[in-house]
Amino acid sequence: MATPKANNSSFARRKAFAIKHQEAEPLTRRDLQHDFLRHVFASQERVFTDPTLSSTKGNDSPSTATFRDLYVHALMSSPRCSKALREKMVETPDFATDFAKISLLANVGRVNTTMTFLPEMRTALRTYHPVPSLQKADANLQDAPRIKNILKACSLKNEATTSMPVTPMELCTRAATGIVPSTSIVNLLFVLSNHFTAVARQHFGRPDVDFLDLFLPVKLSSLSRARAFLWLAFHYHEAPTANPFGGPHARQRPGLVPELVPLTDEEFELENVDPEDERDYAAKMTKLRIEFLAKNARASEGQNPPGKKSAARSKGRALSPDRSVLAKRARSDPDSAPEDGKVRDADLLGRPTQRRKSDHSKSFKLPRTLSESSAPRASNRQPNIVHRSILQQAWHVVTTVDAFFDSDEEDMDESARHAYTMRLQVLNDFHQDINTSIRSRQWRRASAS
Repeated sequence: MATPKANNSSFARRKAFAIKHQEAEPLTRRDLQHDFLRHVFASQERVFTDPTLSSTKGNDSPSTATFRDLYVHALMSSPRCSKALREKMVETPDFATDFAKISLLANVGRVNTTMTFLPEMRTALRTYHPVPSLQKADANLQDAPRIKNILKACSLKNEATTSMPVTPMELCTRAATGIVPSTSIVNLLFVLSNHFTAVARQHFGRPDVDFLDLFLPVKLSSLSRARAFLWLAFHYHEAPTANPFGGPHARQRPGLVPELVPLTDEEFELENVDPEDERDYAAKMTKLRIEFLAKNARASEGQNPPGKKSAARSKGRALSPDRSVLAKRARSDPDSAPEDGKVRDADLLGRPTQRRKSDHSKSFKLPRTLSESSAPRASNRQPNIVHRSILQQAWHVVTTVDAFFDSDEEDMDESARHAYTMRLQVLNDFHQDINTSIRSRQWRRASAS
């Protein structure tokens, strides 16, 4: 059984694994590891058992497919995939491939749920990021929470949610007993990414690389990482047979992934290069997003009563509209950007091994929007709240709220809105108590000295 220290280390590793960019900063080819994704989805080996093909052809025995088709079909068969999205994926195969690539990154945790790819998203809970390399066929890549909902609902027809395998050992056991595929390809990647250290010990044969490193800008060739990924996907998805992605190196060392080819500095710089048209698109969409935020900020300020603005705004040097909007967004969503605002995935390149180290000493930090504000602003509007007992309110939430639904257009009833207000009040009171305690302690220390 893993020790608490090991669990904490794994958690820190997973937290540092996700891309963290500031508002309106594009996801470049290096961020996505575009060349790695291209090799994965361009593989022509039709060796994966696709359970969705048996139902469409009317056969009991599933047919085989490439990894690209297997993954796209899994997304399309998800109950959370909308009819419009499903039709678009059928009509535009290039869009289906691009959407599958961004979904794969969300699947393993490289893209987190604070990201949106829609420039006109208004909520402060998301940060917008253009993705030039994946928005050529269609710019609408949805947003990360909707993608995650699609992924979580993916399962085999005969696979109840409670019986899904959750460890690599369970996957191998199911495959060895003739249950092929062992689970959906989406759940398989959830399992491998959650148990990345166990997968590394079992299949990598080296201490400086694990499963998550396949998706990071490390000095290992994109092609060799793609073959290693496909080898793992086949190994856990299919019965224990000859792996078509092995190659001579893997055949000499059974149970290990194909050789990971190291790159020189010059070779590394030649991979995942953003072409000029993608850089232009990123600049255009970043400008569009900043203008959109500035316009909404002006509209919001225009609704405030006159004379309510802080007098401190008139002193000192004012921020430019672009910088003030981005600064406000960064304060409202601390998890969407690194604390210093300057960390990039390129920082990984200076490490002696393939590991990325991260300082997680600050385990809890209240958003500045809470610390800088007092109690919630009073409203003249009297909410029409239905008073319920605790049991009645719990039943109301269970029967009216969709746990999988995550949308910025979600309509809350008055009870939900009131609950949000009360939670915000509790957080503000808690933070004020902490500040009062800190100031009191500092005053006593100053008096004692």
